[in-house]
Amino acid sequence: MKIIDIEEMPFHEIRYLSSGPKSQVRKCLLPFYKAKVDSMPEAINSFIAASDMQGREKGGKGRLLGEQVAEELKLMQDLGDIAPIEMVLLAGDLYDYPDCRKLGGTGDVTSVWNSFAEAFPMVVGVHGNHDMIQGELFSNTRILDGNSVRESGLQISGVSGIIGKLSRNQRKSETDFMNHLSKSLTKNIDICLLHEGPDYPDWNCRGNPDIREWLEVDGESLVIFGHCHWKEHLAEIGKNQVLNVDAKVFLFST
Repeated sequence: MKIIDIEEMPFHEIRYLSSGPKSQVRKCLLPFYKAKVDSMPEAINSFIAASDMQGREKGGKGRLLGEQVAEELKLMQDLGDIAPIEMVLLAGDLYDYPDCRKLGGTGDVTSVWNSFAEAFPMVVGVHGNHDMIQGELFSNTRILDGNSVRESGLQISGVSGIIGKLSRNQRKSETDFMNHLSKSLTKNIDICLLHEGPDYPDWNCRGNPDIREWLEVDGESLVIFGHCHWKEHLAEIGKNQVLNVDAKVFLFST
């Protein structure tokens, strides 16, 4: 499965609040893009990929941003504005403090996972370095970390967390992360989910150079990741397509 086109203009946007530097609350905009792929399993009309939805709904309930995203996607689907969504792919970092008081808040994202799981048949994803699960997840959720699952005709693998100090939340040693990545890039993998992704020096895009160097020689997958924001969405590294979904939502269909 290859991405052959991404529409330049978002088909939907959500305004939200997010923690900023020096305890400032930022007003942000989450764009939704349509991505066209060359083929899709018969069991799927469309699927969603997103990450780094670190924010809160403006006004009202002040829910985590991901809960609002799930609700609005379900509404658009029910109104017939978008194709039925069979699966949601989450690439981590779904938390922000209720008062958006500080950058890099770590907390419970169970409600985001369950909001998507309540609205759509299947949710598959990886944890970001700011994610914790402190409640019970619905049965139609799958969290990946060096393993893979087959859902709706797609083989999906993933690695949770980032490389860093083991004493901190969702960190791995470089050796452990790369071992997990190696298990996640076997030839039969259609989609590989990461939170921490590669850099891309040609476009001055931030990321992990070790992951880029690994992708240059291994894998033939669509690699979906977040953690570091790219202005551009899609690049090719080795035989892999790499899609940055940091603070973005993508709707895939043929």
